[in-house]
Amino acid sequence: MNSKERTGYDIVPYPSTVYPQTHPDRLATIASLCGLKPAPVARARVLELGCGDGTNAITMALSLPESSFTGIDLAADPIARGNETIKTLGLTNVTLRQMNLLEAPADLGTFDYILCHGVYSWVPAEVRDKILAVCGAHLSEQGIAYVSYNAHPGNHLRDLVRHMMRYHVQNFPEPADKIKQARALVKFASEAREKPDLWQAILQRQTERISGYTDTGFFHDDLAEINHPVYFHEFAEHAGRHGLQYLSEADLADMLQDGLTESATAMLNQLNEQNVVIREQYLDFVRGRSFRQTLLCRHELTLDRALDPSRVPDFVIAADARPVKPDLDVTQAGNEDFNGPKKAVIATGVPLLKGALVHLGTLFPQTIPFPELLAAARERCGHRADGDGSSEAEDNRTLADFLVRCYAMGFVELHAHAFTFVTHVSERPTASPLVRLQLQRGSLVSSLRHTSLRIEDSFGRQLVRLCDGTRDHAALAAELTEALRTGAATLEHEGKPVTDLQEAGPIIARELQKNLQNIAKLGLLVA
Repeated sequence: MNSKERTGYDIVPYPSTVYPQTHPDRLATIASLCGLKPAPVARARVLELGCGDGTNAITMALSLPESSFTGIDLAADPIARGNETIKTLGLTNVTLRQMNLLEAPADLGTFDYILCHGVYSWVPAEVRDKILAVCGAHLSEQGIAYVSYNAHPGNHLRDLVRHMMRYHVQNFPEPADKIKQARALVKFASEAREKPDLWQAILQRQTERISGYTDTGFFHDDLAEINHPVYFHEFAEHAGRHGLQYLSEADLADMLQDGLTESATAMLNQLNEQNVVIREQYLDFVRGRSFRQTLLCRHELTLDRALDPSRVPDFVIAADARPVKPDLDVTQAGNEDFNGPKKAVIATGVPLLKGALVHLGTLFPQTIPFPELLAAARERCGHRADGDGSSEAEDNRTLADFLVRCYAMGFVELHAHAFTFVTHVSERPTASPLVRLQLQRGSLVSSLRHTSLRIEDSFGRQLVRLCDGTRDHAALAAELTEALRTGAATLEHEGKPVTDLQEAGPIIARELQKNLQNIAKLGLLVA
C-alpha cells in the first residue's frame, strides 16, 4: 500500500490502549533472568512498529523521561492524533512517524528494545519479513525484540469462524453493519441445533470470545482481509533467517507446564534438553495455543533459561498480595492462603515467605529492593540479626527461590527498573496529565503502572479530572457536589443513587480520602 493512501485504521480507529507485556522493564527483567545484560530501562532507545496513535509509547515516555521512543505506523490519522497528544503533554522524548514499513530507511538507528504488537499476523508476507528484518538490523548488541502473532494449532478453530463471518458480511459496505452482522451470525449458528454437538460447542466458545472484544478491535482482528497465523517453529525459523533467536515469551507463565500429566511433563522435559523451539512447539500442540508474545535476541548471544534465583537480588519486587486471614500471624506454623492478581491464590507455610508477602501487600504498588524485603520479612517472622531463627544466607536463598517461582507464575512482580508511585495522597493531589487528557475523550486511561483502566462511573472520572494540583480536599469536595447539582456526575452510595445534595455533601467529604487513596493505588497520581 502507498504510504499516502488511507487505511482501514484511518477509517475505523483501533482502540487506544497500552500493552503491559511490551514494556522495556518486563523485557529487561526476563532478559536478565536468562543471563543477558540489557540496556538500562531508564536510558533506553525504544522503537515501536505499528504504534497506532502512540498511546503505548507515549505512556512509557511520560514515566521514562531519559529514554527515547520512536513509533512508526502506516495510518496517518492515528499518527496525527498521537502527535497532538505529544504536543499537548509537552513531551520531547517520543516521536511518531507516518511511514510504510517497507520504506523504512537503513539509517533508522539502533534500538535497545523493538516492539511490534498485533501486526505480524495482519500484514502481507513482505511486511512480515520486513518486521523481522528491522529487528535483525536495528537491535543493539544486547537488544530485545517483542513480536506478537496468532498461532496454530489454536487458531484453526478461530479461522473457521472467521471465514464464515467474512463470507456473511461481504455485501455489507459499512463497518458498523459488518460488525453487527458478524456477531449475529456466530450467535445464530451456535444456537441453531436442537441438540448441540461438538460444532455448536466450538461456536459457543467463539461467541464468548468475540463478546469480550470492543467493536473496533473485533473489526480489525477478526474481519480483516489478512489474518495469518503461524506455527511457532515457523516463526522461530523466520526469525533465524534474520539473525535472531528465541529468548522466551513475554509472560513466563505461558512457558510453564502446570496442569499437564506426569508423562506429558516428562516428555516435554526431554524435548527441552534437545531444543527449546521443539519443546515450545509441542507445548503448543498440547495446549492448543492460539496467540504468542515472543521475545527475540541476537543469535550469537548465549542464553540460560534456568531462571537462576541468584539473579533475583538484582531486581526490585512488588506484589498485590493479601492474606485471606486479615489478622494473620506470620510467625505461626501452617499453610496460609494469599490472594493475588487475576484471582490467583498461593499458599505457603514458611514464616519468612508469609512475612515477605504481607510486607509486599502493604507497600503495593510501590516496589522494594530485594535486600530491604529480606530484612523486613526476617523482622516480621522473628529471624532477627541477633541470630534468632535461620541464618540470613539461608533466608536469602529461600526467599529468592520463592520469588522467582512466583514471578514465573505471575503472582509476584520483578522489575529491572525501580518505578516510583505516589501512594501518599497530598493536600493538593495531581493525577497524571495523560490520564486527565484521556478522560476528556472517554473512560479508558493508562496508568503509570502501564496498565489500561476503565473508569466507568462519572463521579470517578470527574474526581480524577479535578485532581490537577490546584485544588485541596475541600475544593475537590465542593466541586464534586456542584457536579452532582449540574448533572455532570452521578453518585452512588451503598449501591443506591444519591440525589439529595444535602445528603451527598457529607458523603463526598467522608469518602473523599478513601477514593483518592484508591486512585493512588491504581497508579494514577504523580508528585
